[in-house]
Amino acid sequence: GAAFRALSDAMNTTNMVKGLDQLGATSGQALGTLSKGLVKATDGALSMRQAMQSVAQATSSGMSSKNIMRMGEVAKKASQALGIDMADSMSRITRAATKLEPELVDELGLFTKTGKAADDYAKSIGKTTSQLTDFERRMAYSNALLAEGEKKFGAIEIDTNPYTKLVASVKDLAQSGLELLNKVLVPIVDYLSKS
Repeated sequence: GAAFRALSDAMNTTNMVKGLDQLGATSGQALGTLSKGLVKATDGALSMRQAMQSVAQATSSGMSSKNIMRMGEVAKKASQALGIDMADSMSRITRAATKLEPELVDELGLFTKTGKAADDYAKSIGKTTSQLTDFERRMAYSNALLAEGEKKFGAIEIDTNPYTKLVASVKDLAQSGLELLNKVLVPIVDYLSKS
């Protein structure tokens, strides 16, 4: 069962890479490069798969490359300051920003409110809050959330946990090995699924 899940997850990651390539071609952004930059911004504490997931979610909701990198910095520093898992920190910030769900980042000590963020943003661009589009609401919230995170955790300068970096590296290495194995097994599995 564990081997099956590992191979299936590896195939999902392979498909995610293809999806990012296609999404990047549509949006005009180099999402693979952005994902690698996000891994670097987190000092290697995120695996490539985790970075790609965050990049895919964030770009599909309209977040800019600059804000994605800011998100990585805030997640890294919040993780270090609070002693929590980097992948969890990144996932919480990404999902909160893209889904407008502030309760996801409460555990990180970030309490940005969607209503106030939308009101402030609307005033800054000369609109009323009710005139904001869904995209503008997400942009308002993500900017306010990242600003709060930078203010709260900006002074944090701690080395990344080497064990976290090792786990991310091992996940990347395992992904490479499982992709090779999938090249052999996928045709067989595909045949079996059709029989």
